[in-house]
Parts: sequence; C-alpha cells; structure tokens
Amino acid sequence: MKVKKYKAENMQQAMQLVRLELGDDAVILNSKAVKTSRFFGLLSKKGVEVIAAVDEDLSNQTVKTKNIPIQSEGIPDSKQKISSPAATRIEQDKLFDSILEMKKMMKSLTQEKQRDPLLPDFFFHLEEKLLQSEISSLHVEELMETIYEKWLENKTMTDKSLLKLLETEVLQSIEEVSFDQDSYKKKFICLVGPTGVGKTTTLAKLAADASLKKGKSIGFITTDTYRIAAIEQLKTYASILDAPIEVCYSAEDFLAAKNKLSHLDVVFIDTAGRNFLNERFVEELKEVLDFKEEMTTFLVLSLTSKMSDMKKITDQFWNVGIHQFIFTKKDETTSIGSMYEISRTYQKGAAFVTDGQNVPEDLIPFTKELMVRTIMEEIGE
Repeated sequence: MKVKKYKAENMQQAMQLVRLELGDDAVILNSKAVKTSRFFGLLSKKGVEVIAAVDEDLSNQTVKTKNIPIQSEGIPDSKQKISSPAATRIEQDKLFDSILEMKKMMKSLTQEKQRDPLLPDFFFHLEEKLLQSEISSLHVEELMETIYEKWLENKTMTDKSLLKLLETEVLQSIEEVSFDQDSYKKKFICLVGPTGVGKTTTLAKLAADASLKKGKSIGFITTDTYRIAAIEQLKTYASILDAPIEVCYSAEDFLAAKNKLSHLDVVFIDTAGRNFLNERFVEELKEVLDFKEEMTTFLVLSLTSKMSDMKKITDQFWNVGIHQFIFTKKDETTSIGSMYEISRTYQKGAAFVTDGQNVPEDLIPFTKELMVRTIMEEIGE
C-alpha cells in the first residue's frame, strides 16, 4: 500500500491532488485543518492536510472481508463505525464498505465547482466555527456542502436560515443514535473510564438523583481499591444518602456484594480510574466485574480531554459493552463539539452531562435535541 501526505488550500484541491497522483482507488486515512506559514512565520493562512493511501492491487480484487489496520485521528465518513478491538466480521465488512463509500465521496468532491462568489460571509463563519470544534474536518466538509447546495436553490436565505439549516443537518446526522432516558431500568449501574474524569462524583450525582428524585432504594459497590481516598469519598456519599456500600477486591467479592444488595432497586458500581490506554488494566477490570445483561455500563469521558485520547479510551473499553456515554466537566471547557463527534462516531448517545461539582444539581439528562442545541449555541456565537 502506498501512503502519502498532501497539503492544500482546501479539501477540494487536496482531493484533486490525491486523485491525480494516486488515482480513483485512493482512500483518505485522515484529514485535518492546518495553518501554513511564510516569511519566517510572519504570514500564515489556513489549509488542510490529508493523508491518503492506495492499494495498487485493490482494483484487481473482488471486494471481500478484510481486517484493515487504520489508525487515524478522524473518521473519514459520518456513516463509518469505529473498528474497535472487539470488531466482528460484520463490523469489518462495514468498515471496508465505508472505504469504498469514501472513494465515491472523493470523486464527487473533485467534480464540485468553485463556490458561488455571492455566498454570504456567515456561511464561512459557520464553517470556520465547525472546523475549530472537535468535529472531524471531513464531516464539516460534508455538512457545509449540503448547506451550500440548498443555498444555491434559494440564495435569499438569511443568516438565521443558514444556522437553522445547519442545526437540522447536524440533528439528522445522529438521528439513529440512541439517547435512552431510562437510565435506571437495570438494577446495576456501572461507571468506567480513565483517571481524573470525575467518576466517583458523577456516581454520587446519579445515586442522589435516583434516591432523592426518583424515590428508589440504592446501594454502592466499589472496586476502586487503588485509592483509599476514593473509597472514603464514596463512603461519605453513602452515609449521606443512608445507603449500604460494599468494597470488592476480587470477582468473588463482587459476586457476593451483588447478592447482598440484590434487594435494592438500583446498585451503583464505582471502578478504579487508571491509565486505560494500557489494555491490561481493562482486562483486569473485566476479571473483577461481571458485565452482563442486568448491568448498564456508562463510559465517563471528560470534555477537557483531547479527541484522540477520547477515541483511544473508547476503543479500549469497547469490549466491555458500553451502553452510553457520560460527559463531564462541561463547565471547564469552551469547546464541546467532542461529545457530538464521539456520539456520532460510535453511534452511542450521551445519557448525562455534568457541569459542576454540586451533588446532585450539576447533572443534566441529555437528549439528541439538547446536544444539537448546545452545539449550535456554541457555533452561532
């Protein structure tokens, strides 16, 4: 396979360069917005950087299931689903199909004409705001091309109309993503994730919500035996809520704790926050916890984290069986496009978003409409 990096002023020019040198069978592995500097860095302008590849034997082969080792910061197509460590044959088929779809998109982009010079400045403002967020540049390209085509049909659109049209397209892009609001329908609620994302505090918020607002009987199980402070923190919350708590050091302890607390409506499970970029720690977690149908598992991610780290962490936890995401620290960042990008990429919704340390107040139940509205408020500023 031949792999090469290209830089151009915009995505259309980059696509033309790729097609010219690598041909119609080339695929895009990654793309991102960059700034190029001239005259010792005194002048700079925006551009794009694209990494493309071509398998010279692909055109002579029949399309069949392949395990394609792609490592990238972005996902080429909004319909592409991530190939995780738990990828099945079906998932691999979908991944390969998405690459073929990417080729079709590349061809269509290279055939696009230059944008109409009468296009309002607000269009470019929206495009720039999207590119500054954590949304992948290729998905931004796709969104803006759709809006551009609709603007061509009605060039009298106001700025407000363009913003509303973008909101509709963003909402449609996650139309099939499930945002299940019945978070307490299963007896066991487990929170997993890396260190420092606020799992224990978030667990306390969920427990307080279930107990004080929903009137459910609750209990706690913690497997975070690596930090004494974490156990004491959870014991404090359990005491305030008048709820039992069990500390588990092994799979046997966990099974015994589940049986002991089985009479309760909901049992909240805290897990150790460790460096889960190391796959071994995830395997250790699976040895202690019994992730079965009676358990709802939330992956907790901080909105202050880099997108690349969030995706790596999600990949590591994919085998555990993630039901939905919980995004924390919304109040500590100015860019929240990452929660939309993660949900869209992995086709998993956000059950809750936290925006402070107060228990249980700073816990927001999330829907896809609320997610899109929150994103649009940021973009429309």
